Amino acid sequence: MSKFFRAASLVVLALGLTAMSAQAQQKTMGLIAGVDFSTLTGSDVNSDFGNVSSKTGFMGGLFVAVPLGNAGFAFEPELLYANKGGKYSFSTTSGTLSLNYFSIPLMFRWNQKTTGGFYLLAGPQISFNVGCHDNYTDSETSTSFSQSCSDAGVSANTVVTGTFGAGFGKGKASLEGRYNWDWGNALKIDATNTSLNVHNSVWSILLRFTK
Repeated sequence: MSKFFRAASLVVLALGLTAMSAQAQQKTMGLIAGVDFSTLTGSDVNSDFGNVSSKTGFMGGLFVAVPLGNAGFAFEPELLYANKGGKYSFSTTSGTLSLNYFSIPLMFRWNQKTTGGFYLLAGPQISFNVGCHDNYTDSETSTSFSQSCSDAGVSANTVVTGTFGAGFGKGKASLEGRYNWDWGNALKIDATNTSLNVHNSVWSILLRFTK
């Protein structure tokens, strides 16, 4: 399945690059960076992670926006790095699961004005996991541990996610908020190749700088 997601992302990205080359004089590009607040959801969360809460991470990357006609719409492929996951706690153990991704969001954006102002954006994204790490503490012994997910017999999946957001721009700078959630299961048990019903749920606050 992950091979399918990779192939699909490359095809769609190639289409986006073709559209951009056809409208090279109109496209805009720039940087996105900010903070995200992520937690874990799903039917397997309570049994495998106990009580969960949000963790703070970094999100940032590049974007290119290609106008679609004259009605304020644009197609916006992006390349983002994001640190997701969540905090968890059992009776004697508490920790943080960090899931790191490189994502390709394929956003569609509506701008109130071509010169700035309010805007909306939404679309799917494909997220490739590049790191999965667990840091936890045993409260009875006050001992801290750190391990990769593979050491615990778990690995992270490539997932398709959905994103929507809104922002306000003035000049070359914009401030926006986004919500992102996994459509697929984020983790699986290596020994049985069984997916866990665990999903990232992420709010983010981002600054956008247009070149």
